[in-house]
Amino acid sequence: MKKTVVCFLFVIFVLVGGKSLFGQGMMRQGGFSMHHYFMHARNLQLLHPRQAQQAMIHFAESLSVKCNFCHNVGPEADADSIKRDSVIQGDFALDDPQSVADKDVKKSLGHKARAREMVRMVNYDNQNFLDWKHSSGRQADKVNCWLCHRGKHDKMVSDHKEKNKDFVDLY
Repeated sequence: MKKTVVCFLFVIFVLVGGKSLFGQGMMRQGGFSMHHYFMHARNLQLLHPRQAQQAMIHFAESLSVKCNFCHNVGPEADADSIKRDSVIQGDFALDDPQSVADKDVKKSLGHKARAREMVRMVNYDNQNFLDWKHSSGRQADKVNCWLCHRGKHDKMVSDHKEKNKDFVDLY
């Protein structure tokens, strides 16, 4: 009798997909939800899983890129798919360019490595140079991707200043 009940419950669990029993993040038809990727990340080196979702949205919007710019996922993955918790297929954790033959994937992994360097730089600047308060008590503004990139991953404000000598330095 106990075996029958256990088997029955197991079958129900498999049919339901576990979502109603264990909440968001279980595998859905065709892949995992974005929430699952963030909460079960294998190699978040610089961000806490709770920060990663907002950080990835910020990166995508500040640099005008999609997720496949750094990750081995399809072109449908973008900031909106993160916000909607869409189902995405791919390998967000892939890190080793030597294990991949595809040139586009190798290039994406290079972008991921560069992004980690940039996050380290931004964190260093914010902790060492902008960790103070104004006389009014307001925290100093922090550096982020938008400050230099202005919505373009391959251009920076400094490039525009070099090209246009009359550019007023408002940044």
